[in-house]
Amino acid sequence: MPLQQLKAKALQQYAAQIRSLARVAYRKSSRPKACAVCGYDTHYEVCHIKPINEFMPTDFVADVNRLNNLVALCPNHHWEFDHGLLSVTVLTSAEVGSMGHEQ
Repeated sequence: MPLQQLKAKALQQYAAQIRSLARVAYRKSSRPKACAVCGYDTHYEVCHIKPINEFMPTDFVADVNRLNNLVALCPNHHWEFDHGLLSVTVLTSAEVGSMGHEQ
């Protein structure tokens, strides 16, 4: 399904639906179910590394929610990432380390 079909609905609703699908995809994967930075596993949030709003309207939801664009973060590290206090480099290197040789 192209993103433009979802964008026809309210912007917040479309982004919420994409995030919901991302959570499902991540939970079904073999990716670590803990924060990629600190390892906290009581509660994690699925974060898009490249934000949803940076994709083109013609891109597919599957592209936005590819596992290589998703990372599990605790609420604190998710907030830090969203506010520019945690770099993509830190996220990707931390996640690669937590996955071992799985890629």
